[in-house]
Amino acid sequence: MKDLRKNKNKTQQQLAVDMFQSREYISKQEGGERKIPPVSTKYFIEKYNNPWLALEAVNEYVGWGISRLEGPEVEEDDFLLQLLLEEELQKAINVLANVNLTAKLHDKHSIKIHDIRKSAEIMTGVIHFSTLYLATVCERYEINWLKLWKNHHQTLYSKRLLN
Repeated sequence: MKDLRKNKNKTQQQLAVDMFQSREYISKQEGGERKIPPVSTKYFIEKYNNPWLALEAVNEYVGWGISRLEGPEVEEDDFLLQLLLEEELQKAINVLANVNLTAKLHDKHSIKIHDIRKSAEIMTGVIHFSTLYLATVCERYEINWLKLWKNHHQTLYSKRLLN
């Protein structure tokens, strides 16, 4: 949250006034002493179209989720992110061809279970890199993160895949 605030050239006091919170509470959120409440996350996403706080909030609240790439191999290289996503998608296409989720499996140690487990591992990478790609594109090209997800859910409702 601190990085997001600083990127918007706001002091803790200015942010506290904007969010109807005390400066001390903002300080504790930024310092990790307090969890960032969902209302703060929603505020940042709606006001600043910044998906990164939403992804961080998921990590904070549920203990897993999408982490921004920050290792020594990454230097804000969007093309590297695209290559990683393409690689994961290709692996997923290849492994999914060997998976049949409708088959009845009697042995937990069968080759088919191995294929299913492998597909799950690969799909984790696909989901991770796809989400990073989407967040990066939204941030760089000012595409509204919330609107994309709302439109996506509307499509799912219209296809009767959600109630």
